[in-house]
Order: sequence, then C-alpha cells, then structure tokens
Amino acid sequence: MLVVRFRETFRERMPEWALATGMLGWGLLALAADGLFHKQPFFTPLLDLMTQTEWGILALVVGIIRLTFLVINGAWRPSAHIRAVGCVMGTMLWGSMFMCALSLDWLTPTTALYSILLGLDLMSLWFSAGDAKLADLSARGKLKAV
Repeated sequence: MLVVRFRETFRERMPEWALATGMLGWGLLALAADGLFHKQPFFTPLLDLMTQTEWGILALVVGIIRLTFLVINGAWRPSAHIRAVGCVMGTMLWGSMFMCALSLDWLTPTTALYSILLGLDLMSLWFSAGDAKLADLSARGKLKAV
C-alpha cells in the first residue's frame, strides 16, 4: 500500500518534487562555490540580507524539509497542510531570487527562470491549500458528494 500511495501522489506533485530538489541543489551550490555571491551583481540584494553561506544553509534546509514533507504526504499520512507550508517556504526563496533578477539594470534568462519557479510554487501552494481545505471538510464530515 505504501508504494501504491507514493506512486499515485508522485505524478500529481511532480512540480513540488522538482522545486524541492532544485532548492536543495541551489543550497548545495551556494555552499560549495566560495565567493559566488561576490562575483555576480545579481546576488547583491541577497548579500544585503545574509551571507552566501546563510543563504545556502537556508535553501538546503528548505529543500530537505520540503522533500521530507512530500515523502510523508505521499507515503504515510496525507497532509496537504505540510505541503502548503513547504510551498510557502519555497515561494519566499524563489521570490527572493526573482526580485534579485528584477533588481538588475538588464534582463537575463535568469529572470525568466526564477519567474517560472516562483509561478510553479505559487500554483503548487494554490493546489495544496485546496487539498487542505478538502481534507478539513472531509474530516469534519462536511464534504458533499458531487
């Protein structure tokens, strides 16, 4: 049953898995590439808030937490609430990257990439919030059959 449930949920939550994995990878890259933020003007707004290492740790932790949430949600106990929390965290980080891209005096392909990642996380948040509402209504016995 565990594997079947995971298979069912993986497909419909593929964007969330990809965004969580991307965040984990982004965090690892930020931790591994010394001086990356100082070499690129893109990251100047981020450096005004935290160091490159702190951003790397934050992204790594968010990626790990989201992946954990997705495993729990897809394999053991359905809980759209924890997925929504993961989407909020992802939205905040991808939104920060998108704002950095917009702060430059020129547009780059990175601007488009981060806008897509932000949009996917906002869409995933919308879906997980809808799933959470349905789960709450179902738990209260107020979900009407269509």
